Parts: sequence; structure tokens; C-alpha cells
Amino acid sequence: MTALSHRVSRELRHAGGREEGITIVEVMIAAVILVVSGIAVLGLLDSATRNNFRAEQSQVVNDQLQQQMEKIKQLPYNQVALTSTPTHSTVSTNPNARVAGSTFNIARSGSSNYEDLLVNGGADKEGSSTISGGTVAPGPTSFQSGDVTGQVYRYVTWEQDLSCGNCADEWHKHVVVAITLDQTAAGGARVYQELQGNISNPNAGLGSGNGTGSGGNNDPTPWTFWLTDTPCSSSDRQDITADHLSHNTLGDCSDGLKTGATAGAPDLMVTQAAPINPDFPPNAQPVYDYATDVEPSQNPDQDKGLQEKIPANTISGGQGCLTDITSSTSLQTLGSTPYFYLHKWLSRPIPSDFSTIVLDGSGELDLWTQTINGAVYPGKICIWLFTRTGSGGTVTDTLALDKATGNPYFVYSQSSPQNWPSGGWVEVHLPLSFGATSGGSVQLPAGSRLGIAVAVERQGTLPGDGLQFMYDHPSFDSRVEVDTHSLLPNF
Repeated sequence: MTALSHRVSRELRHAGGREEGITIVEVMIAAVILVVSGIAVLGLLDSATRNNFRAEQSQVVNDQLQQQMEKIKQLPYNQVALTSTPTHSTVSTNPNARVAGSTFNIARSGSSNYEDLLVNGGADKEGSSTISGGTVAPGPTSFQSGDVTGQVYRYVTWEQDLSCGNCADEWHKHVVVAITLDQTAAGGARVYQELQGNISNPNAGLGSGNGTGSGGNNDPTPWTFWLTDTPCSSSDRQDITADHLSHNTLGDCSDGLKTGATAGAPDLMVTQAAPINPDFPPNAQPVYDYATDVEPSQNPDQDKGLQEKIPANTISGGQGCLTDITSSTSLQTLGSTPYFYLHKWLSRPIPSDFSTIVLDGSGELDLWTQTINGAVYPGKICIWLFTRTGSGGTVTDTLALDKATGNPYFVYSQSSPQNWPSGGWVEVHLPLSFGATSGGSVQLPAGSRLGIAVAVERQGTLPGDGLQFMYDHPSFDSRVEVDTHSLLPNF
């Protein structure tokens, strides 16, 4: 009973003890009080019901966006094109309001950023012919999940890959999936949600080379490594079963798994995609947090995956990309806990009876990422590609050079009007055009490992305090791909 109900009951008992009894006025007042209390309780119940339904709607939208995006990404590359041009809408709450003729504004808010729609019959920017074979219907297409219904809109545009300094003519296909919900009394009016991602041409930038790869006809072999949450001291990927502290990956594989200040094994890169299991069904949102010791003060349970902080401004040289990842002294300039700022992965070692593998110098890093806490701000990351030789105390990391800049690191950034992805996982793509530090090709001799490291650059990420990355999940499969004409080990 509420305090108000107790008071009414007490008044009635007191009234019953008086000789004059209960007057009509007192009864009416008590009745009014009870009615008002009931209305208040019913209002609370109604509010809870609406909130629960809106939460259900949000989950359905997230699931639908991921499913729709994955369906498009699983299509053969030549089929990733619209079957027809979406129709412009004059209603601002309709995503088709961003359609203007044969272009689409990929920036939902802020400055306009119109890109050419990729539609059957249109010009093919990657060749001299017209586009054909596209199977992506623009919609709107109706869907229903339980008692949640809505419409799916799809867009595919041509986007120039400006992150690559020496490949100005490279293009990739930019996919936007948007969902509007049918308005209901329980859910109220909801703004549409969307998910964006890029799809790169698997044959773009692949040279003919001088050898014969497994693909034959002098075509290079794309050698793909998926990032895992397993330390490289283990030979096989391990299932993720719980939230955990950040892995300190700044040591060697022989150091084993470490959290806290002690440098430990980098995480493992494997040549098989994440398996489907009950904890990670396709299109499900990530379950576990890979960095419970790096959490924002607000909504600390909201973020999953690996969270990396930006270096402190007061530390000399500690801006991110300027770090020498082969030097423990330089790593300390990132902060007193350098493993909060930089994460490493290593492949399995090249078998001892295998010939040296020569990399062609081209590849790509595909990362699933978003801002922390869904905040909106720019982002800039630094990537190092390296070869690790030796073991224990004699480890040597040889960094590859970015051919475009000569730097021993690669850079990817997104800023206004298209800030870093926020409010959901988005896959970003970083082309890698590289060579050995001393000139010539990057080589992996027997016993060596291929490595990748990722850090957040301070100056390109402010006012944010870091970024987060997801991997080791069937639907969020961050990976690095390098091209080679060498025979490859089966490990």
C-alpha cells in the first residue's frame, strides 16, 4: 500500500471510533483520493509498458540492420548494385528524402555529402561498361518481427577511397541500410535508424606478379588473417566465455596471457573465420566486453569489445602514430598503462620446413568499430604491419613502410561531416600498400610471424576519449588481408 492509502485507512478507522460516524463528505474525499492513487499507478504501469516496447523495437531494429547489411555483403561483388533508383521523398522523416536524382546524401545530418547511386544501367566507375547484374532492391520492403513492423530502405553508392594516399582512382561500394518503424500507440513516433558499411572490390589493386599463386594465372593469393581474443601462446582459437580485463599484448608469445602492467602475449591471428556457436549466432550483437578496466564513467556496461584510449596530451611524443612500437621506452610515452592505448596481434609461426613467404606489398585491414558510449566525434587510428622473428628475449619486430608516405605506420581517419561511426558497429576499410623498411619486399621466413598493431591517434579523435573495436565474432569479423604469389602453409 502507498503512504496515501495508509493515510486513508487510518482516517477511516478514526472516523469509525467517533459517535457521529463517517460523513458523506469524508467518504467522497476518500473515494477521490483512492481514484487519484489508482490513476497514478496505472500511469506508471502504462509508462513501463511503453518503455519495454520501445526497448523491444530498438533491439529488433539493430538485428534487422545487421541482417540486411550481412545479406548484401555476402552477395558476389558484381551483384552489389541497386535494381532501380530510389524515389525521392519530400517527407524529412523518410530516408528517401536524401535522394536527389541519381545521388544520395550519405551524411544524415550536417553538411551535404552526395554520392552517385550505383544502379543497373548506370556508369561503372571501375570500368568502361555500364552496371548490370545488381540484385539489391532499394525498397521500401516491409518486415515484421513479433509485434514490431516497419520498412527497410537500401542504398548503394560509389565512394572514392580517400584514405589511400597513392590510390586516388580507387573506389569501393558504400552501402546504407535504413529502417523506419510503423508508428504505434505503445511505441510512439520513432526516428529511422541506419547502418553504413563499405564493400571493396576483391580484385582491385592486385598486380600480376612474377610467380604463380594458388589462384593460378599469375594472380596473387589473398591471404586472410582474422583477429581473435586468444593469446598467441595458444595454437588454437579459444571460445570467449566472459567479460575480462584488457589483454596486455606488448610482450612475446612465450610470456603467456597477461592483464595489468606486466607485458604479455599479443593476441592471435588465425586463417579461419570465427565459428558459429550458441554464444555468437550470426547477426547477434556482441555479448562480452574485452576491456572491463577501460570504461567510461557513464553507462560503463554499454560498450563491448576492445576499448582503446587516446594518449595524454602532456606526454612528450605520445600522440599515437609517432610511437615506436618496437621500443618499450617509446610505448611508455603513451601513458603509465600503455596497453590501454595499443593492441597487437600475431599470426601462427611459419612452419620450419616451409619456404620464405614473399608478400606482394598490397592488402587491406577491415575493422569493426564505433565510438565509445555512442558519442559523436571524429576518429583517427594508426596501424602497424610488422614481421616478428626470434623468441623470448631476442624478439625483433621489423616494421613495414607505407609506400605513400614512407612512414612505418598507416593512418585511417573520419571527421566532419562524416564522423567516426557511432551508435552501432560499422566496418571500416584501410588499404595497405607497403614495402620493407630496408627496401624491397616484405618477407616471412620460417619461424617468423606476421603482426598487426592498432592505436588511436589523439589529435584526430578529440574531443572523444577513445574508440572501440570488435572482432572474433561471425558478424563482426575484423581481419587483415595481404597478397602474395608464394605458396602458403595450411595452418
